Amino acid sequence: MRPGARPAKRSTRVGELLREILAAIMLERVADPRLQELTITEVEMSPDLKLAKVYYAVRQGTNPEELMMALDKAMGFIKQEVAREHILRTMPEFYFLPDETMDKAERLESLMRSLNTGKGEES
Repeated sequence: MRPGARPAKRSTRVGELLREILAAIMLERVADPRLQELTITEVEMSPDLKLAKVYYAVRQGTNPEELMMALDKAMGFIKQEVAREHILRTMPEFYFLPDETMDKAERLESLMRSLNTGKGEES
């Protein structure tokens, strides 16, 4: 560790490890093809490690209702696979949420382009 650097919080370290495990489960072990296209972007753990917000991204055109039904159906299997990794004493409650970072970035980029084209027309 660098001098003066603070150690990462345990919840952050566990969240990153859980993200890697969930990504591998979705890619390699889940039978549902809708879930194999899921990209786990981030996992935020509560300080007591009992709640996990799992942020995901999917391809354009994926039906969000179908995806949530597939996640609900596979939740037992996903928890079983996470438990096999023996990283936590108790299983956290998973909340899967769409990652809107890319959408926000696209909107911001679009706004920046529109501002730049507006300046070019005034000159």
